[in-house]
Amino acid sequence: MLPPALEGFFPANARTGTENLCVIPVVGRDILVARGSSDLVIDREQADVMKFFCEQRLVVGQWNGVDCEVWDLSPESRSMEGFSVMELRSVLLSSSDEQFSLASRAVQMLEWQKNHRFCGGCGGSTESAADDHALRCISCDISLYPRISPCIIVVVRDGERCLLGRSVNWPEGRFSALAGFVEAGESAEQALHREVFEESGVQVENIRYVGSQAWPFPGQLMLGFIADAVTTDINVDEVEIAEAHWWHYKELPAILPPLTSMSGRLIARFVEEVNGA
Repeated sequence: MLPPALEGFFPANARTGTENLCVIPVVGRDILVARGSSDLVIDREQADVMKFFCEQRLVVGQWNGVDCEVWDLSPESRSMEGFSVMELRSVLLSSSDEQFSLASRAVQMLEWQKNHRFCGGCGGSTESAADDHALRCISCDISLYPRISPCIIVVVRDGERCLLGRSVNWPEGRFSALAGFVEAGESAEQALHREVFEESGVQVENIRYVGSQAWPFPGQLMLGFIADAVTTDINVDEVEIAEAHWWHYKELPAILPPLTSMSGRLIARFVEEVNGA
């Protein structure tokens, strides 16, 4: 029996032989769901009508104790009667953490398979490993694993204020926590100090880890933190961040990330910390 923290979705590379089978139907980077439903997973009987559109099947693990596969469907499946397409970002807004993790894994595993059909060293074809979710190049004797890019995301706190920024690609009024990729050779904490300083000119201390989230846009692992400001003067880089401001916890921007995202959770945690102080 799995511990409670692993109930729901359990990543694995092989079927366990459960009597039933559940399927996540994927078209491109979208999920095909029964019309009127937000459930991402369908059973074998429902999936039977999709088998003619299925181009690839891949085991992703177990869902509520049942073997689960992702089916890569052809574009023609988008017009199937009784089904509609749900974008991956919409899944984030409408599904549980477990379902979003399941959808993230399904989409990322398919993309990894498609993008690593050939070895980057010798150009030869790769093949699926028998005992792991890896692609093997026999000639080079190497295993290729799904790429996961670690990122830090942080809400910087100055008493009852927090630092939020607007990306150069976002519309006016939309703000979020500062974030960035962890560079080779960096720790997450070093990346946090660097990213905050590069994007806003602010220096921080007292870094506290809050949690993490898979972020399949396209393949990040978001590491969430709250930190305290050492300096408060803002000097945005205008390359990644168009503007950044200190916001009082009672006067936050009108457009904020949803609570289902790590950024939204960090902002909510900041408000909780202030109210509990």
